[in-house]
Amino acid sequence: MIMTSTIITPSESMVSVPIPPSYIGRQVEVTFALINETNKPRPEIRLSDMVRGVFSKEDAESFIEHTKTMRNEWTGI
Repeated sequence: MIMTSTIITPSESMVSVPIPPSYIGRQVEVTFALINETNKPRPEIRLSDMVRGVFSKEDAESFIEHTKTMRNEWTGI
């Protein structure tokens, strides 16, 4: 399937859309979506940023030690 996409700013209620020759005589889906704050791609957020401040320092250190122990068990060290 070949897709074509573009962003426009209409100046009136009618918009003319050129159709590629290979689309003539075939079903074509036309979708209009308003681009606003909710449609913009969100910036990538690291997991560490999402959980920062959720765990106490003691809980975090305990989890790190637990993780090290589990990994050592997996590798047989």
